Amino acid sequence: MPVGWGVLRNFRDHAKEMGAETTSSPMFFIMPPSSILEVNEFHTIIHPGSRTVLHYEVEFVVQIGRDGQPSGCGVGLDLTNRSAQQVAKSEGMPWTDAKAFPMSGPYSRLVPYEPIPYEIKLEVNGEIRQHGNISNMVHNLSDLFVAIHSRFIPEPGDIIFTGSPKGVGPLFPGDRLVASLWKNNTCITHFEAEVVSSEKSELGASFK
Repeated sequence: MPVGWGVLRNFRDHAKEMGAETTSSPMFFIMPPSSILEVNEFHTIIHPGSRTVLHYEVEFVVQIGRDGQPSGCGVGLDLTNRSAQQVAKSEGMPWTDAKAFPMSGPYSRLVPYEPIPYEIKLEVNGEIRQHGNISNMVHNLSDLFVAIHSRFIPEPGDIIFTGSPKGVGPLFPGDRLVASLWKNNTCITHFEAEVVSSEKSELGASFK
């Protein structure tokens, strides 16, 4: 089954807003098969509860083809349990609890990849919260593919979440989101999502 490969701090403005530095070479974290899912049109995001800070991060995603090169692409959300991440950071521990929980990486229907400067956008409750162009990534797609193949053995079908632009923020039950991918000022794929409380979902137990 495909896994997700998340790229850390791949936009300078996002690294700055998080009080961190960009990396000199691409750094990855793993998102297991239970974390990633392709969304046709609508997705339900389960909020784990008031004790947890859950953040959105919109990202350009690309699928690894059979030849090891980009095949399909789309837009995804790298949902982050910021509360768990802060604990992990303070104790020098891995971020698994913060990044690899079930359905933390929904992404849109994929379209054929082209080597062009795609744009990604995220609207929350009708307001654009994030807007970025992949030409502004610290490590471009070519660099990411060289790095991932030189250090790991990714499989065809794996999805790379290439990093988030500035503007990340918290999600609350009732929030409605639209994540979209743009080519030449035209939206070419997108998905919508709604945040619901874990108390209202049978899936909530997975996050406690």
